[in-house]
Amino acid sequence: MLFNKKSFITFTILLSLTLTACSNKGTQVQNTSKDQTLRLMDTSDIVSLDSSLALDGPSLNALNSVMEGLYMPNDKGEYVPAAAKSHKVSEDGKVYTFTLRDAKYSNGEKVTAQDFVFAMKRAIDPKTKAQFAYDLYDIENAQEINQGKLPVEKLGVTALDDQTLEIKLERAIPYFIQLTSLPMYFPLNEKFVKEQGNKYGLEANTTLYNGPYVVNSWDHGSGFSMKKNDQYYDKKNVKVNEIEVKVMKETTTAVNLYETGELDQAIIDSSVIDRFKDNSELQKLAMPIISYISFNQQNPLLANSKVRTAISNAFNKEDISNVLLNDGSIPTDRIVPKGLVKDSKGNDFVSSTEHSSSIELSKAKSLFKDALSESGKSNVSLSLLVNDSNTSRKIGEYIKSQLETNLQGLTVDIIVQPAQQKFELRQQGDYDLSLDTWGADYPDPTTYLELFTSKSALNVLNYSNKQYDDLLLKANTVSIQNETERLELLHKAEDILLNDAVIEPIYQAGYVYLQKESVTGIKVRPFVGYFYYKYANKQ
Repeated sequence: MLFNKKSFITFTILLSLTLTACSNKGTQVQNTSKDQTLRLMDTSDIVSLDSSLALDGPSLNALNSVMEGLYMPNDKGEYVPAAAKSHKVSEDGKVYTFTLRDAKYSNGEKVTAQDFVFAMKRAIDPKTKAQFAYDLYDIENAQEINQGKLPVEKLGVTALDDQTLEIKLERAIPYFIQLTSLPMYFPLNEKFVKEQGNKYGLEANTTLYNGPYVVNSWDHGSGFSMKKNDQYYDKKNVKVNEIEVKVMKETTTAVNLYETGELDQAIIDSSVIDRFKDNSELQKLAMPIISYISFNQQNPLLANSKVRTAISNAFNKEDISNVLLNDGSIPTDRIVPKGLVKDSKGNDFVSSTEHSSSIELSKAKSLFKDALSESGKSNVSLSLLVNDSNTSRKIGEYIKSQLETNLQGLTVDIIVQPAQQKFELRQQGDYDLSLDTWGADYPDPTTYLELFTSKSALNVLNYSNKQYDDLLLKANTVSIQNETERLELLHKAEDILLNDAVIEPIYQAGYVYLQKESVTGIKVRPFVGYFYYKYANKQ
């Protein structure tokens, strides 16, 4: 989940933000409260704490506080040594040698270089079916191993001794240190993982932790709690002793508990934003996250680009962002977020959120009418797969209403599923339309564009375009050191994706929440958008 990509691009850290209320106090304050329990909420529960398999936001949020990679972001969003003490890079930039610090897991066992080797080999093994295995693809032989073309033993990672880890890359990439902060790079104790078998990561006591916190209780469906890890090497700088996270799907419930002091932070939505618009505890963030519709072209109707284009232009994105959500979201026609990537001259990759693939509603209606005529049908039904959050439900209902109103003969059936089940249905190709979300794994357009290559494990749209694949391949190989040429190739690739109506971007996400002024230091991972709590404090 995926990060200072390409030395020839100067990046802005969009999300190295401190989630604090309007306060002038810094994060390094002295504790003045005896209550050092942080009470939070989320709209969904953890699915898995297995760093090779975790996919959903709640799981990744938790992992970012209970596990650590070789390097992790500090309170300023800078990547600093974590499990590693230092590293050296070969002259050609293709070999990284990490010296590990003296660190322990929560059970007191030493974190070793072999733990990193085991974790990366486990994740890249196609038998593991790690959906984010591609985060390792810059390592020597990783992609071919994941595709079953080479044995796992060929992965370019070696434990030179207990404290020294060597990683060989396919090519020199200056963003590699940021990649080592991702879950695919988190260490795993082989003995413990194998002892737990299929139970690893599914319970608090079947998981091993090397981060600032450990999950000490987990009531599936209701929430979990984390406490300070007594074995953590930097525990003296972890201020909050315990973090409680409750699962709440209803905004009204969260607001009520927040107002009675039972929550320190509450995620809210448009239904209550106006009520708090003048409250200093209301916080808004712009996120490097795009919400979009995926079209499954295995459906013969959706294999017709006229239908995809018609659907893409038959609903009002501004209404979704500005009225339905009202949380700082930005309507967009682009799959790459605005503000994520700037070139060496300071120019944003996304100069405009509009794209030439957009057409007038009247043209969309005409295209759909033509497509129905070509299919020999007067009425058709399509399913729209959404997750069970309030936001997804509302957007789904709005899109259904707009499409059925504007495209005569179309019926949309909304299929609501919990996040994990929705993902599984999507990966099985068991959908027509899917309301999807993707957050930046690293500050480069390819974090989005590579999702739709022919070989991407997440491309379950039945879409394949050789020209698109070739543009991305060239951008990441032949043109990797030529900024102007590379960005031009990536713009062309995005144009193909949007002109083919493979997906339809809807909005760049905002994030709105209430947070007590007594709470400071909750951070958002740069580019990734997940929270981490090492620097949190409660006065």
